[in-house]
Order: sequence, then structure tokens, then C-alpha cells
Amino acid sequence: MARKTTMMPVTNGGGAGRRVLATLVCLVLLVLVVRDPVGAAAVVSQVGRSVDAALDALSAFGAALSR
Repeated sequence: MARKTTMMPVTNGGGAGRRVLATLVCLVLLVLVVRDPVGAAAVVSQVGRSVDAALDALSAFGAALSR
């Protein structure tokens, strides 16, 4: 029986560029938390509030569409 071919291309990961970028982002975040933990906590809190507001706006939009 013949082997079935897939239509999806196979990727071999992301390459070295993605790994380097991810490592740099993690290092920057670690340095920010170590140097200014209170400021980092404030930023995380603000991002959480912004995400919450965006989700509330999306749910209000969905509710308005369903009426």
C-alpha cells in the first residue's frame, strides 16, 4: 500500500534565531525583575488590568451583537 502524503509542510523547529531571541527576552525580563521587583510587579499588574479590560470589551461587543 502506498504511503499517504500530507499537504502540510513539515517544519524543523524555529532555527537558531528564535532561540536567541527567546533567550534574550528571558534575560531582559530576569534583569528587570532583579533590579526593580516593585516596578516589575506594577507593570505585571497594569498588564493584567489591561487584559481584563480588553476581555470585558470583547464580551460586551459579543453581547451587543447577539441582541
